[in-house]
Amino acid sequence: MDVEFIIIGNEILIGKTLDSNSNWMAKRVTKYGHRVRRVTTIGDDLDIISDMIKDVLSRNPDLIITSGGMGPTFDDMTLEGIAKGLNRELKLDEHAYNMIKTSYEKAHRIGLLKLEGMTKERKKMAYLPEGSVPLPNTRGTAPGVKIKQGETTIFILPGVPAEMKAMFLNVITPILKEKAGKFIEKGFLFEGIGESQIAPYVSKLEHKYPQLWIKTHPRIGLSVEVELSITSFNVDNGEELTDKALMDIKKIILTLNGKIKNRK
Repeated sequence: MDVEFIIIGNEILIGKTLDSNSNWMAKRVTKYGHRVRRVTTIGDDLDIISDMIKDVLSRNPDLIITSGGMGPTFDDMTLEGIAKGLNRELKLDEHAYNMIKTSYEKAHRIGLLKLEGMTKERKKMAYLPEGSVPLPNTRGTAPGVKIKQGETTIFILPGVPAEMKAMFLNVITPILKEKAGKFIEKGFLFEGIGESQIAPYVSKLEHKYPQLWIKTHPRIGLSVEVELSITSFNVDNGEELTDKALMDIKKIILTLNGKIKNRK
């Protein structure tokens, strides 16, 4: 499956908060043989959210996963922005309302919150785009959302990492497993020669093995340590091709007087 992420939050754009959510999700999407096509970060702006969901849908990904902007404050406008982009009404969802109400009642009962009852701000989180399915939030209050738009499924997840991870594992991981493809990644470290010195040989290997992605990553300095990785998605003989490419590149490195190390 092709997947796109939309990460929403002004706090990310100004550098106050580091986006670890897309990194965490991308690893798990890739693990099951699916391909992340784009990761886009945008602010808490109604028109930008609306335009972005329309832009991503124009590329027809199988999954769109958003993270952030689902809380009770005025600047949490992800649901409204996506509803606008999908040309759907924002309606009070009774199931979502009850989920939120139960969460706040529990938090008040055990002493986590002093304010009791459903305020206007808390009720705001229960207004979902028409046709949505609310998703339980086992680590917080704002429910997630699942929407089907044509052939694309949209998952709207909270931005709080613990809440996002729990929802992802409970709801999205089973889908990734069910439709799993084949992802292969192998590599090693080498030292003694620089990335620029090996670059022409890597380019030749990419032409020899067009189904593989061969990439070098400098780890320390200009030539002290470089990581080489080879990946493939859903290639029938990917394991065999990857091993052949690894053998070829190792021979080249040794010929150039490089030293091969195990990847850490």
